[in-house]
Amino acid sequence: MDIVINQTSNEPIYTQIFSQISSQIISGKLKPGEKLPAIRQISNQLRISVIPVKMAWEELDRQGFIKTVTGSGTFVNSLKETEIKEKLDEKTLLLAEKTCKEARQNGISKEKLIASIETIWNNL
Repeated sequence: MDIVINQTSNEPIYTQIFSQISSQIISGKLKPGEKLPAIRQISNQLRISVIPVKMAWEELDRQGFIKTVTGSGTFVNSLKETEIKEKLDEKTLLLAEKTCKEARQNGISKEKLIASIETIWNNL
């Protein structure tokens, strides 16, 4: 399991952790039933407070990516193909929302943003 924290990012640390772990689960890098390290172990490894790791774990659990079994640990949940597709769609739409907000803050018009997206799309 790989987690890289960008301390200079505007994105909260717990969100960075959530995004990276959920991506690894969706991609299959983290397999169903695989045991995850303890929250304290991850916080020590990343040299951060336990709080953002705990927040990320809570969100991962709430969204069905992981399941904590008292006394045994935290494990990757098995996701159905439809759930994976749904989560990928949701993640993509959140990224699109973030991009739109950033474009608006930087003064890029909707028309220019759409034209840029069409160009990028056509060049893929």
